[in-house]
Amino acid sequence: MHCSLRTLSSLLAILFLIAACTPIAPGTTAAPTEEERPRVVVSILPLANIVYNIGGDRIDLDAIMPPGADPHTFEPRPSDAVKLAQADLIFVNGMHLDETTMRLAEANLKDGAKLIELAAAVAGPDELLYGIEHHHGHAEEDDHEDEHEDGDEHGHAEEDDHDEDGDEHDHEDDDEHGHADEDDHEDDDEHGHAEEDDHDDEEHAHAEEDDHDDEEGEPDPHLLLDPNFAIRYAKVIFVTLAEHDPDNRDYYESNFNKYTARLVALDEAIQAATATIPESNRRLLTYHDSFGYFAIRYGYTVIGAIQPNDTSQPSAKEVAALIDQLREEGVPAIFGSILFPADVIDQIASETGVTVSTLLDDGLPGGPDDPEHTYIGMMVQNMRTLAAALGGDPSLMDGVEVGNVPDSE
Repeated sequence: MHCSLRTLSSLLAILFLIAACTPIAPGTTAAPTEEERPRVVVSILPLANIVYNIGGDRIDLDAIMPPGADPHTFEPRPSDAVKLAQADLIFVNGMHLDETTMRLAEANLKDGAKLIELAAAVAGPDELLYGIEHHHGHAEEDDHEDEHEDGDEHGHAEEDDHDEDGDEHDHEDDDEHGHADEDDHEDDDEHGHAEEDDHDDEEHAHAEEDDHDDEEGEPDPHLLLDPNFAIRYAKVIFVTLAEHDPDNRDYYESNFNKYTARLVALDEAIQAATATIPESNRRLLTYHDSFGYFAIRYGYTVIGAIQPNDTSQPSAKEVAALIDQLREEGVPAIFGSILFPADVIDQIASETGVTVSTLLDDGLPGGPDDPEHTYIGMMVQNMRTLAAALGGDPSLMDGVEVGNVPDSE
């Protein structure tokens, strides 16, 4: 049977109209194409993983720093400037942790893009730490105003809050494989600090931070080593993405609530594992001074850091003082860092008889395809290491879900 061209054209037109008029099933939202997804660029890998857990496949996500890079000293590549210039949203930690990336983002921010400094957006001046002398944890019951009791602090985005918050943050983006592609990059807002209604408060906070900086040095930027600050980061990320991409708000909200539940479970497991460590052993000497917020949250005391600032190596006099302190304190272990290898830690261990274990602060465990290559995986590995080295029970971390929320759907 033969069909005329006119007949064939008519049939095709009818089929097109039928397809165009067929509604998508209620409650479903098609994932945007690569061209439609917001481009999101993040500085460090732990932060990129948190963004991915909220944004999933609705964003095009990139991390600037590759595995093994030290964010304090990392020098961005020329290609990073291009990627930042193309970004819709850029998330950085701020507080000098990822300074070179932040400055490059500021210099290449495109019109309409946003740059979000998360640490400044979530922590008030009274919550920031300045120097090791402030890192004595007592596991106070308020624990950042007891975020487990307060749904908002936990970031369980309640619907009433979402209508307001959603209008105050524009954020979105993700990568095609669910892991911050370490070679692609994107960008963010004109120094956007969380919600617009909070800008005045943040300006006041920054002014107070400047006063603190003058008096006590720079604030400790490692807030992410306290999971309750990670919950606050996740909330800012959710609200920002929902504002930038309101069509996918429900998706971001669902991921946010599920991820928050996992962070709460992580926090509770760390508390349980810490309780098995003798109180006399809950003292930390680390290579890099990055566990202050962790110590405050869980009742440890940071007795020292081998590298007290970001670049300098300790002098012979400082090493001798650390050795004397360890002998006096009688702690069983000290902790090195994958990002900060140094012979000096082995010297200290050999002269004091303590064991050496390795902790993560700005990097993720395993490789990109490993299930533990996540922020939660990093925290679980750290707590297992601490418990094993300090006389506790690391098995209490076994039940924590370390995978990504979008990958489990």
